[in-house]
Amino acid sequence: MPARLLMCPHQPRLGHEAAAQRARRWRAECVPKASPSAPVRAWTAPSTRTPGTCTPRNARLHYDASTLHALNTRQDHPSYRATPKRTQWPFTCRNCRFTSIQPSTPPAREPNHLRCIVLNTRSARKHAIELWDLLDSTAPDIAFLTETWLNATSAPDIAIAIPQGYKISRRDCTNGVGGGIAIIHKDSIKISTNTDDTLTTAEHMHFQIHTDPNTTLRGTLIYRPPGPRPQFSDTIADLISTHALASTDYILLGDLNFHLENNNDANSTALIDNLANLRLKQLLTTPTHAAGHTLDPIFSASPHVCFNHTTEPHWTDHRCVHFTFRKPTTHHRTQQLPRRCWGKVTEDQLTTALALRPPTDPTDPDTAATNLTQWIKDVANTLASLKTSTTNHTNKKAAWFTEDLRISKHTCRKLENKWLHDRTPDNHTALKSATRRHHQLIRTAKKTTFKDSLDNNAHNTKELFSIVKELSNPSSNTNDIPPSQDLCDSLATFFHRKITDIHDSFNSDPPAPTTESTTPATTTRTSRLTVWSSVSDEDTIKTMNSIHSGSPSDPCSHHVFNKASATIAPHLRKTINCSFETATFPESWKLAEINALLKKPKADPKDLKNFRPISLLPFPAKVTEKIVNKQLTRYLEVNNILDPSQSGFRSNHSTKTALIAATDDIRTLMDKGETATLILLDLSAAFDTVCHRTLSARLHDTGIREKALAWNTSFLSGRTQSVRLPPFRSKTTEIICGVPQGSSLSPTLFNIYMAPLAHVTRQHNLNIISYTNDTQLIISLTEDPHTAKANLHRGMKAGADWMKDSRLKLNSDKTEVFILGPTPSAWDDSWWPTSLGTAPEPTDRARNLGVILDSTLSMTRQVNAVSASCFNTLCMLCRIFKWISLDTRKTVTQALITNRLDNRNALYPGTTNKLLRRLQLIQNASARLILDVPRRSHITLHLRGLHWLPVNKRITFKLLIHTHKALHNTRPTYLNNRLSFHTPTRSLRSANLALATVP
Repeated sequence: MPARLLMCPHQPRLGHEAAAQRARRWRAECVPKASPSAPVRAWTAPSTRTPGTCTPRNARLHYDASTLHALNTRQDHPSYRATPKRTQWPFTCRNCRFTSIQPSTPPAREPNHLRCIVLNTRSARKHAIELWDLLDSTAPDIAFLTETWLNATSAPDIAIAIPQGYKISRRDCTNGVGGGIAIIHKDSIKISTNTDDTLTTAEHMHFQIHTDPNTTLRGTLIYRPPGPRPQFSDTIADLISTHALASTDYILLGDLNFHLENNNDANSTALIDNLANLRLKQLLTTPTHAAGHTLDPIFSASPHVCFNHTTEPHWTDHRCVHFTFRKPTTHHRTQQLPRRCWGKVTEDQLTTALALRPPTDPTDPDTAATNLTQWIKDVANTLASLKTSTTNHTNKKAAWFTEDLRISKHTCRKLENKWLHDRTPDNHTALKSATRRHHQLIRTAKKTTFKDSLDNNAHNTKELFSIVKELSNPSSNTNDIPPSQDLCDSLATFFHRKITDIHDSFNSDPPAPTTESTTPATTTRTSRLTVWSSVSDEDTIKTMNSIHSGSPSDPCSHHVFNKASATIAPHLRKTINCSFETATFPESWKLAEINALLKKPKADPKDLKNFRPISLLPFPAKVTEKIVNKQLTRYLEVNNILDPSQSGFRSNHSTKTALIAATDDIRTLMDKGETATLILLDLSAAFDTVCHRTLSARLHDTGIREKALAWNTSFLSGRTQSVRLPPFRSKTTEIICGVPQGSSLSPTLFNIYMAPLAHVTRQHNLNIISYTNDTQLIISLTEDPHTAKANLHRGMKAGADWMKDSRLKLNSDKTEVFILGPTPSAWDDSWWPTSLGTAPEPTDRARNLGVILDSTLSMTRQVNAVSASCFNTLCMLCRIFKWISLDTRKTVTQALITNRLDNRNALYPGTTNKLLRRLQLIQNASARLILDVPRRSHITLHLRGLHWLPVNKRITFKLLIHTHKALHNTRPTYLNNRLSFHTPTRSLRSANLALATVP
């Protein structure tokens, strides 16, 4: 905080007598407490010229910064306000000859120091608007909040409280009302947080502020509820001892609910003494509560943490504590990134520019791809030249911040200045009244703006849900770290080494799979696919318009490709056809840009295992791959080549159909009184470890020959990748195995690669159901235990050997064994083949393709999970529906609630009415929320008005849909074969009705 200069108490803004009385009172009470140094005592010496006043003995008196800070942070000191700019130095009062003091070098805060506040909000939900106004007015870099009273359903409330350009990390309250802590920080500041359960008497959150690559401020935010805690001081010392001793830049702050100003309080004294043993001293001695107590302390041993002052928010009984971390920090407020501005380029301008200088006809795929890219790049340089864009993370006013709000805020500031200058009850009352009016205006403006936006975009689903997400999901902090060249190189090395280590762990030169041993007989056909068919302009345009992503290496964004598809398509079609004719995939299309994202928002970014690589392929390559995938899929379906049990990325197949088949097989065994075992196999990086040689052999077995096979070989070989974290980029690394991530062709190739596994396991009477690389085996334990155990041993051994030959790594540690049935003790370690390592522990619950199964298939855990998710969403919608029209409410509820109730409800037949009642309550609450009807109003008529079937009828309706589609062959064959039809014993008219029998 900038140093404030001392002023004469007799300036005209106050009455002479009132100012003189304040000056005398301050000299008598405040100066001795501040313990000023000798030069300041000289300044406060009485003057012989005018009784009751003082004159400094030297107008150019020098004094240290700490004394200046002690004097000027006293808000009852008459010099608290800064001197007007028009005042010239030295300034002498005519009344008392008081000469103002000008420091030789005023201590100024560096612009990159962190400004922080600590505040007990007493419910951030209730005071969301007030909190927003505080953050918007003071603009702190970091705000540490206690008693937020937030829970899982508070997303809309906290979203209102966070200004633009801020993120939040929070720990919600767990014991009813009260508690909860949060950290709100500017998105240009990188913060990582973590919590643990070692402290049960208080809520806490450890945090690390990455100020620059070499500096980290560590700390703990804590809230202790009121009440006697005699052992709390020892517990908190044990909690933070490791963190506090690891670095001198450590800070402990929050609301401890100890009267730390009372030296006679045993608990307070014990806490201060224990923290002093950890080199932590209390920086704050002024009261932080309306009752005059110091409840919100700041403990730190860092010389860079400096307490500034406290302010009164007027809406909570705690004062807002301001402090500064005075150490150079890197805010990353601006970032230089290259970009093209296509916003002002019309479609006609783009089409005309592209038509003026078309590329030459291709002679080979590589030249054609290069010419196509250069052609588009030249046009882009003409219409939207590449410029360096500066991304600024400074705060921007929200769209709803109107001129009336600006005037109201200005009025509040004027009244605040008046109250700070003359702290009378009337000025304080006027300030509080104006603040309340200002906050009410903010509420009204927000409600009006969001309501108009939602109503105007009622038919624009994408924009509608974007607004709903903005209202319901505030910007949460992710434990990310600033991008750097070292991080890019480390991630590139890690991703590459992870795959090569798995690949090198197998023996070299794996045996090529043979048709007799690994391929089902259905694939041995006379049909052949020797060349990819040429494409037309219409197919190219249609494919281009269906793709909505690209790569940073593209000459323009996918929006430009879609806008100019009619002009670009003829030239792209020539390049694609040239690639098919020469059986060569262009080299420039083989580079994948990797975007590394954290798997979980709170994951540790320092552990590279927590990053997930997202592959971005060039737009023309994606168009070509989608065209090839369409032709390959048609060939596989016509010739019935893929295994029937494979449901991944196939038309009329889904996770729902795979789950229906799996649960039906298990229920069939359980109805017979048998105990079933569900084994969920886990493969490590399955897509990335595909052996190119083995895949080519299996493509050959499926009938893909000559140019079509050569094109696939060219498509897989010579691929490279590079990790990109703007503005940094790693070196290019070669990909030696795997199918390209992000390609529409890769799932189909992987299904062909995995097809022999089902044939291998079925040879040993194991029932297999697959969804891409998620494989599940089902076997009965009690029908014939000896035979079943032998089949399981042989089948698992054969499957493991097949995976080893295919360079696929079976992860035994993550493989799950799930026992269902009356005798779970039938399973023991002897069922697991010893060649596969330690047998996994059987479990009574498992998550299979997104559904939580229990040992009796009662669906209790799944219904509980769906109910909890829907209820939390309803609580969120309840807070934003006051801004939404009726039609928009229906649309949002259909997407967020009804779809969850209907998702996988085909698995619910046989579920008890008690569980279905829970789902029905969710549907009833949704209808009441949409129509805004009383809780005791009869719900049946309202459900009919919304055209909603009850939950039990929706389950029956979903089964009828699956049955109807299975009858008409629009469902997988493994569902079609489960239908049995009624055959009358004699000739009846009903024989032609195709009546199905009830199982």
